[in-house]
Amino acid sequence: MSELFMNRRNWMRTFAAATAVSAVAWEGQSKAQAADAAEQAGVLLVADPTKNLFRVRVELDIEGNVNVPTNPLISKEKATQVPVKSSSVLDWEERLLGYDIDHTVRSAERFYYEAHSTGRVGKKEQKVRLREQSQAVRVQRDGGQWVVYSPDVYLEGQEIDLLKVPASSMAVDGLLPKVAVKIGDEFRPDKEVLAKLLSLAAVQESTVVGEVVTLDEKSSKIHLKGRVDGSVAGVPTTIDLVSKLVFDREQATCTWVALAIHEVREIGKSEPGFDIAGTIRMIRKPLDAPARLSSKPATDLPAQPPADRLLTELASSAVGYSVLMDRHWKIMSDAAGASMMRMVEDDRGIAQANFHSLGKMAAGTQLTLEAFVGESKKSMGDRFVEVLQSKEEVNSAGLRVMRAAIQGAVQGVPVQWVMIQFSNDLGRRLMVTFTVGNEHLDAFAGSDEQLIGSLRFLPIEDATVDVAAGSAERSTRK
Repeated sequence: MSELFMNRRNWMRTFAAATAVSAVAWEGQSKAQAADAAEQAGVLLVADPTKNLFRVRVELDIEGNVNVPTNPLISKEKATQVPVKSSSVLDWEERLLGYDIDHTVRSAERFYYEAHSTGRVGKKEQKVRLREQSQAVRVQRDGGQWVVYSPDVYLEGQEIDLLKVPASSMAVDGLLPKVAVKIGDEFRPDKEVLAKLLSLAAVQESTVVGEVVTLDEKSSKIHLKGRVDGSVAGVPTTIDLVSKLVFDREQATCTWVALAIHEVREIGKSEPGFDIAGTIRMIRKPLDAPARLSSKPATDLPAQPPADRLLTELASSAVGYSVLMDRHWKIMSDAAGASMMRMVEDDRGIAQANFHSLGKMAAGTQLTLEAFVGESKKSMGDRFVEVLQSKEEVNSAGLRVMRAAIQGAVQGVPVQWVMIQFSNDLGRRLMVTFTVGNEHLDAFAGSDEQLIGSLRFLPIEDATVDVAAGSAERSTRK
């Protein structure tokens, strides 16, 4: 009887163990079948919007040619082709602040650990590095462009150009397909997303197609290829691209992007055209806590970038000046004794400013305002119509300023000239001449006053001293 009881107990144990093993096997098989079924039905690849803190590193290499016209305001026909080659590295911490419906980001806070570029344009070597005081910036999408600004300092023009990367980390997650996919599925990214990714104002046509190459429980790899026809500030551009990206399913975010592009951009009125090939490599690492950004998101971020933070510092090493101007102004040429800036808005030439170093006057000697206006009228020749205004003042840098606004005409077309002379107590002088068509006066309004209020002298190059001295000597002989 006891033997029968023991056999029964052993049988029950064996049955229980077998049942448990079968249950585990069944559960594993069910999970595998569920995974297979999900894979056959497709998987939705969506970035987690709660993951908003990243460390991003971008390496960018560009090589090609810049097409420079003789005068883009008159004709955009290519006059000179200049070879260009550059390498850039940017490494930053980023907090994303709000997603749009297309899964791209509206704005972000950044702290740059590293941002520099080295290269050559023609025979001239160029090196640009982000200043320490410019490391903390904000980025917002506004008016079809990514606007970068600092809440603390005014960015230099070359710093703004350095931070313009043709592959935005704030648009990468928007490249993901909008429907459930499986291996081999193809999809077309939205034109708006491509515009944001490639830092374009708009995309008119796109043949870009994405393909899901791999898909498992941990990650998915996606390839994209095609052509984009778009524009930047009203200038047409065409980009052929091949891209690969990795979506980490466990972290629910895109962690790696590689992009090869060939871009041909037409000549604009403020920038040359170009034909370049480039490679961009981007790594994005989600962070649990900020290292250099504040512990909490900024609460003072406006819906649009604040106008008072969008001035840019433009400096001439050749002529020796620095000035804060609207970002529509750019230095077009900078040579010993002479520099030129141009204001362009949506590829429309608004105004031009020419800077010339003048010969020194004896210390303590100053030209009178009446004499300055007289010289300005005389320089106009038969273009002169009338003097609209004249005044003198001392600006924030302690420079004496004389200004004469003159209405003139060229072949019957009304044009205004604003002539401004800056001087200091040591006799150093700088002449600035604005030229603006009357039809652009509203867009130009205040540019001359902005320049007057912010211009300061920088150390001057020896070649410029020689040019200015020669100019003064010729004036004396006259």
